[in-house]
Amino acid sequence: MQLPINNFQVTTPALLFDPEFYIFDVSADLKTTKFLICDEKKIALAPFIDIRFEPLSQGQFTVPSKDLFELESMHNVPRAQSAYIFHHAFVCSTLLARCLNQIDIFFSLKEPWILRRLSDFKRAQRQSVSDEKWQEMFTGYSSLLAKNYYKAKTPVIKATNVANNLITDVIKYLPKHKILYLYSDLESFLISNLKKPQETQVKMPELAAKFMSDSNFYKKYSNLFQLNELTFLQICALVWVVNLYNLKASTEGFQLEHIKTLDMNDFLEDMGGSLKSISQFFGHNPTASEVALMLDPSITQTNSKHQQLGYNEDMKQQESDIVLHKFGDEIQNVQQWISPLVNELEIIKYCADRKL
Repeated sequence: MQLPINNFQVTTPALLFDPEFYIFDVSADLKTTKFLICDEKKIALAPFIDIRFEPLSQGQFTVPSKDLFELESMHNVPRAQSAYIFHHAFVCSTLLARCLNQIDIFFSLKEPWILRRLSDFKRAQRQSVSDEKWQEMFTGYSSLLAKNYYKAKTPVIKATNVANNLITDVIKYLPKHKILYLYSDLESFLISNLKKPQETQVKMPELAAKFMSDSNFYKKYSNLFQLNELTFLQICALVWVVNLYNLKASTEGFQLEHIKTLDMNDFLEDMGGSLKSISQFFGHNPTASEVALMLDPSITQTNSKHQQLGYNEDMKQQESDIVLHKFGDEIQNVQQWISPLVNELEIIKYCADRKL
C-alpha cells in the first residue's frame, strides 16, 4: 500500500517501522500527525528531540491521524517494549539516557515532542475526547516511537518533566512497560534552579500551576499557596513537592513491580552500579564491557546538553558550593518552610520505599 504524502510516496511498512520517518507532532484539532524525515544517528546524538530538533530534520510531512491509527491497529508485527524514564527536572536524566544509548540493547529517545503535546492536550482538552479516543492516541503514538532502530531491542523514552502527567497512562495502557522515576533531594533541586538562567527561572510559576492541576493537590492545598505571594525559591520548593506528590498519586491503586525510583545523588555516586541495576530493571543484564561503554568519558565527562563542553561531578560540586555560599540561608529557610508539608505527604518515604 502507498500513501500519498506531500507529493511523494511512503510505503505503509516504512511509515510504521522505519526510523527514518520519526513521529513528531499532532495538530491542535487532532486531524493530522506530523512526521520528520531524519537520520537515526541524529536522533541518538541530539540532547532533545523536541521543537529544537525539528530544524535539523531533512524534511517533514503530515498524514491523516485517523488513517494512521487504523494502520497501526491493523498490523500484527510486535512492537519493541519501551522503557520509560520520568523525572522532576535537573536530575541528570539526559546523562542517564546518553549512557544507556552507548550499548546496543538500548536506543534513547530524549524528550519526544509528541509526548509533550499529549501531556498538554491532557491538561487542556482531555475532556473533549472519549476514553477510547484518548487510549487510541496515547497507545498509538507511544507505539510509533518504538520503531525498528538499527541496534536496539529496547527503546528508552526519556520524557520531559512537563509530561509527568502521562505516568498514569503508561501504567494503565502499557502495563508491562517499565518506569524509572529519577528524583533528587530538595536542596539539590533548589541549587539547580538557582544555577539556571533567568529565562528558565521565570517559567517556574507557570510550571507550578500546571503541576498543581495534574492531581487533587490544588483542591487540597490551594488555600496554603498563592503563587503570586511566594518567592522564587518557595515556588521551586513547591514544584518539587508537587511532582513527588503527583508521582505518589499517579501510582496509587496500581501494581508497582514495574515502577522504580532512583535518587540522582545515588546515581552520580555509583554510576556503574546504577547503570547495571537500571539495565537489569529494563530487561538486560549487562556485561562488564557494556558497563564500561556506558561509562565512557565522552559521555560522563561532557555536558549532556552541550556536548562540546567538558563537565564532571567535581565541576558540578564546585558550582553547587558557590550557590550554597551565596544563598545558603535562603535555601535552609525554604526547606524549613516546606518541611511540614513534606512530612505530612510522606513523599520522601514513598520514593525511598521504591528505590531501584
